[in-house]
Amino acid sequence: MKKITENNYMTVYSNLKINTCVQEENKLQDVKITYVDIEMKQQAEDNKEGTIRLEFVFPATDISGRWFPICKFDRSVKADYDSAVESMTASSAPVVCFYNSDGMNRHTIALSEVRQKVFMKCGIHEEDGNMLCVIEIPVTQGFSEKDLKITIWESIERKKYWEVLDKVRYWWEETLNIMPAEVPELAKKPMYSFWYSQHQNITAESVEEESLRAAEMGFSAIIVDDGWQTEDNNRGYAYCGDWEPSQQKFPDFAQHVARVQAMGLKYLLWFSVPYIGKNTKAWERFHDKLLRYNESQQAGIFDLRYPEVREYLKAIYVKAVKDWNLDGLKLDFIDEFYFQEESPSYNEQMDCHDIQDALNIFLTDVMDTLKKIRPDILIEFRQRYIGPQIRRYGNIFRVSDCPGSAVSNRTGTIDLRLLSGSTAVHSDMLMWHPDEKPEDAGLQLLSCLFATVQISVCLDQITDDMKRMLLFWLGFMDEKREILLHSQIQPEEPENLYPEVCAECGNEKILVHYSKGRLADLRDINKKIYYIHAVKEEEVCFRCNSSDTLKYEVRDCYGNLMESNEVSANQFVIISVPTSGMVEFTRKL
Repeated sequence: MKKITENNYMTVYSNLKINTCVQEENKLQDVKITYVDIEMKQQAEDNKEGTIRLEFVFPATDISGRWFPICKFDRSVKADYDSAVESMTASSAPVVCFYNSDGMNRHTIALSEVRQKVFMKCGIHEEDGNMLCVIEIPVTQGFSEKDLKITIWESIERKKYWEVLDKVRYWWEETLNIMPAEVPELAKKPMYSFWYSQHQNITAESVEEESLRAAEMGFSAIIVDDGWQTEDNNRGYAYCGDWEPSQQKFPDFAQHVARVQAMGLKYLLWFSVPYIGKNTKAWERFHDKLLRYNESQQAGIFDLRYPEVREYLKAIYVKAVKDWNLDGLKLDFIDEFYFQEESPSYNEQMDCHDIQDALNIFLTDVMDTLKKIRPDILIEFRQRYIGPQIRRYGNIFRVSDCPGSAVSNRTGTIDLRLLSGSTAVHSDMLMWHPDEKPEDAGLQLLSCLFATVQISVCLDQITDDMKRMLLFWLGFMDEKREILLHSQIQPEEPENLYPEVCAECGNEKILVHYSKGRLADLRDINKKIYYIHAVKEEEVCFRCNSSDTLKYEVRDCYGNLMESNEVSANQFVIISVPTSGMVEFTRKL
């Protein structure tokens, strides 16, 4: 690559003919904005694709970890030769946050390019200990004819990392004029999913029977997943694309939906957006309009650059919402819309050169059209497609599939909360073995305390004790929804996968421990604090103000009162707390 521009902060490289202008602006003492204007010169016919690379460094001091939206379990600091982090409309978001062991921000970098594919690589340069930051912007045909404006937002503010990430979220909304989709309050109430509990074996009868049980337990909605459109149970996508109900399973889909809604439940239906299977009527029409084909799945990925494809898919969702009176859609696998080597080049039947542009046109059209039919439409998306751009089109973001994994649900929901603002964050569906103990299943439930829970176990097979546990904690989550879902969460130690998380509102605070042997600090208690023990039973040491008198009640996973006592003139108190239990502290005034 050729060096294009260099100043005392940033160097720009490219293998394309470009002019660049780099300007820096210190908006606040510890916040810097860098504007990179890129003028695309006329490219030669054989050089319309290439890369633009921006490089800069900062001192790597007092850094214990790295966070980005889909980091999952790996929050480690990397070397500058490690792989980059990718983002685009269909995946993640362009932000990397470095923090220290106290959870304080050390250096956060965010980009204004949230639609097109970009790569961010920030790693230790071994020769000098600096953090070398490389931002690469692939330039494809069509894209090369447009001038680019990239804004880089950087913060070294001495604030908690979650505060700075929320500022990034706000900066995107303000700078890019992003208006997130409206979120009905219903989107933040527990839902029942049929995926893990019944998989593709669903029928109208089985859904209605289970829905009645879900309604009696207080669930707000059901989500019917894969299987409604096919009699095939092979888990593939060979029968995706026509989206017509199986007549054997659902002989009258509209009446079926009406019967479920009469129980007081909303009805969401799954669609695998990109897949078109070989065993569908639509295959003959669209088999030559694919981004790629996977023989093992017996299905291809629609190419949204064709307006005919976009109109076809939109018509399916419009018809489903209109004809069946659906309350929402679960639109799955949107992160499959990206180029690979075998993806076809642009042709005259397409109206977009870039698949991310086509995806944004498609989702905008779908959301605008559906909202005219049902203003409170619910749209569920899933990690990895959870960035600022896609918040325009969906009002529910769910953790990616992690059956039986409390730690995956915990990290996934917290990661989503850090950038999602008012968008509803949902857990992956909770499931467990029929022989699981209620208190151990409770650990899964509590892992999602700061999100909306989806449950996917057969409700007719759970024990009375399991039902009591579920009703107690679901009731608590509903009662404390304002604190849990609408307040700023404070997740400690991201490098250790959030072993402690708290949130507060008014004179109440909720503190959750997800690892054993931690000291619980009650010194900042105002009036009431709920300590949630999301680990196995143990003695917990609580630190108090010696001048305080605290009344406390210990409850087990069913809400049963186990102990009631008072502590005063004592800096430390040790209390035995049961698995998935709670201690409610009240400060006597």
